[in-house]
Amino acid sequence: MTTRFLSTVLALTLACAPVQTVAAPSTVKLRGYITARPDAQTLQILADDIHLQPSTHLEIQNPETGSLGKLQLESLVPGILIEAEGRWTERHQFLAEKITCDASQFDRTIKEHAYVQTEPANESALIAGKNARLEVDGEILQLDGQTEREWHRQAPSVSSISDKPETQTGLLGRQVRYAGIRQADGTIAAVRVELGPPAPADAYKMPGGLAVVQTSDPQTKIPILEFRKGEKVRGRVKLFDVKEVQEYVSRLGLSLLPPANNVTARTLEFRFFVVEDPQINAAALPDGTILVNTGLLGAMENESQLAFVLSHEIAHVLQAHYWREVNETRAKRVALLVAGVAGTVFVGSIALFLSELGMAAVVNGYSRRIENQADRLGMQNVIDHGYDPRQAEGTFRTFIDHYGNRSTSALWSNHDSSVLRGSFLHVQLAREYPQGHFDGAVVNTAQFQSMEEAMGPVKIM
Repeated sequence: MTTRFLSTVLALTLACAPVQTVAAPSTVKLRGYITARPDAQTLQILADDIHLQPSTHLEIQNPETGSLGKLQLESLVPGILIEAEGRWTERHQFLAEKITCDASQFDRTIKEHAYVQTEPANESALIAGKNARLEVDGEILQLDGQTEREWHRQAPSVSSISDKPETQTGLLGRQVRYAGIRQADGTIAAVRVELGPPAPADAYKMPGGLAVVQTSDPQTKIPILEFRKGEKVRGRVKLFDVKEVQEYVSRLGLSLLPPANNVTARTLEFRFFVVEDPQINAAALPDGTILVNTGLLGAMENESQLAFVLSHEIAHVLQAHYWREVNETRAKRVALLVAGVAGTVFVGSIALFLSELGMAAVVNGYSRRIENQADRLGMQNVIDHGYDPRQAEGTFRTFIDHYGNRSTSALWSNHDSSVLRGSFLHVQLAREYPQGHFDGAVVNTAQFQSMEEAMGPVKIM
């Protein structure tokens, strides 16, 4: 139903478009991770074949930052991030005039930090300095006797700034910093791991004293969300008025919450709402409120795809990404609450409204580093809940096929391109799991299909 509806909308759009003169093929760029190398003359990025020719030029950026050896076109293998410049000769067929490769990616040292979402099973080995496997941040760390460990069990507490007494005795919610070398099998040989405190309570608060309140319009009685600062309403959002759809998305979202949901420094109440907005988008607010646009919900093809989207947004909350964005990359920025729209007027675009409130990142995407983390953790979460994570990549393929736009993402507003994000997930899965590992995993459910029927056709932009 969804595919037919989208195809109809696109067909009508094309039919009504003005006739234009067809221009000669122009040079374009395609950026993503190599997902396959079928032969010496062909690279693949998802469904796109990139054909090399004798005149294809290889350009190396930042050669002083990476350990390259002698890199040639023949050296490009799956997992390498490239930018191909050339032209499309037909659907999914790209003739490359130039391939650009950043040498810094060949320095396989990885430095990152994340808050633990699922309790590791072998912490005693970590403390004892033994060989251990630590799954954190959507990665697999391999620790040995050479790994430097700052793993003090009594990690610094944040209880003095928390609104919730610290009763947690495990690792959930605590920060782990790590550095290591990416291995051929996708794991990371850890050079150093460090256990730190949870994020502070302020990391999970809405900026500017905002509160999101579920209520109903006093005149029409339709269900709405109000963004309030004190007694003043800053904006109102229409909820999709089909009870079965709201209840399904809420049940699915709550079922996907990882164990760390209950051990953050501030008690979080995750709430999932379907809002009337035709844009293919979703947004996770710092306090655990997750908004799913009707446009995005209508574009999902199965429950596994939707589970990945929700898990990605859950990771944004549990990893305190909005707080990190403000404090790590915008230290001098003050989250200023502007007037926005009049309180009695319904918000037309969630993305525009949140941008006016100084929260553009929650809908327009964070840095590539942060988005990669949310994608990794989102994918790991659907795996932990029995879903087929390959459908996450399929989500990006669907949008590429429908919208044909490889330079910007149709999913999640202005996040990185669908090709880049989809190929990243493909490479991440190929690194860590053997082919066929997920053949028995859940793709779709009768509950999702019933929700689709209850929802009916929706406008998608």
